[in-house]
Amino acid sequence: MGSRQTRGALAAAAVGALIAGWIGLALLATPGPSSAAQQAKYAGIDECAVCHEDLASAFRESIHGQKGFAMRSTHACETCHGPGQAHIDAGGGKGTIIVVKTLPKERQSEICLTCHDGGARMDWAGSTHETRRLACEDCHSIHSPAPGRAQLTKPETELCFACHKRQKSQLFRSSHHPLREGLMTCSSCHEPHAVQEGRPVDRDAVAETCYRCHAQMRGPFLWEHPPVREDCTTCHEAHGSNHLKLLRAKEPFLCQRCHSDTRHPGTLYDQSQLAVASNRLAGRSCTNCHATLHGSNHPSGQMFLR
Repeated sequence: MGSRQTRGALAAAAVGALIAGWIGLALLATPGPSSAAQQAKYAGIDECAVCHEDLASAFRESIHGQKGFAMRSTHACETCHGPGQAHIDAGGGKGTIIVVKTLPKERQSEICLTCHDGGARMDWAGSTHETRRLACEDCHSIHSPAPGRAQLTKPETELCFACHKRQKSQLFRSSHHPLREGLMTCSSCHEPHAVQEGRPVDRDAVAETCYRCHAQMRGPFLWEHPPVREDCTTCHEAHGSNHLKLLRAKEPFLCQRCHSDTRHPGTLYDQSQLAVASNRLAGRSCTNCHATLHGSNHPSGQMFLR
C-alpha cells in the first residue's frame, strides 16, 4: 500500500513539474514590455501641426479638440491615428501611421465606436446604414469645426437628401412636414445610428414617434380606429402628399381601400352609379360624417360620428 502511495505522489510531482515548464515557456514566448507595440511613442499634437497645421488648427476648434475630449484622451490626433513618433522619424509616408479614410468602412466605424458606443449607437451593428456600408465619416466631419455637436459635413436635411431622393421630392408636395421650412429635421423622427428593421424608424414604434408632436391622437379612446393604433402611415404619407393632411389618397377612395361595405354611401363607385345623378359624385367625404376617425370617447361614437 505504501509503495502504491509513493508511486502516486511521484507521478503527481512529475505532472506538476511538466505543467510548470509549460507555463515558463509560455511566459518566455509572450511579448513583454519590450515589444514594438509597447515601444510605440506618442508625439503630441504640436508635432503633428508642424506638417499638418491646417488640420491641427481645425481640430482644436472642433468638438474633439475641446476640454471634454482631452479629459478622455490625452493623445489628441493620435487617439485615432495611433502613435505618431515613428511617422515623424520616417519623415512621413504611408504605412507609418493610421490613415482612417484608407481603411475599410467597418474599420473606420470601429475607431469611432471606441468612444462613441453609447446611446442609440449601441445598435449600429446591423442597422440600415451600417448594412449599406456607410462609415461615420460619410456623414460626420472629424476635423472640421462644423456647427453642432454632431459635426455633420452638411446641414442635416441636405445631407440625408443626398441619398434619399424620393423623400426629398415628396417634401415639395402641397402637404408636407415642415422640413423645408426648417421647423424640424430628419432626426426628429428617424434614428440614423440604430434600428435593425428595414427603415430607421422601428415599425412597431411609428405611432409613438408621431405622438411626440400629435399627442391629441394618442388616446386611449373608448372607440379606437385600428389603423390609428397600429401604424399612422396606413393612411398618411409621412414625407409629403398632394392630398390634404398628408393622406395617401383622396377621400373617399382612401377609406374604400378597407371599407367596401354594401348599402352605404361608402360603396365603391362604378359605371352604373356615375351614369345617374349620384349623391356621391362630387364634394363628398367620409369625414363629413365620421369626424373623429382617430378615436372617440362618446358613448355613441362607435362609428366615429361624434
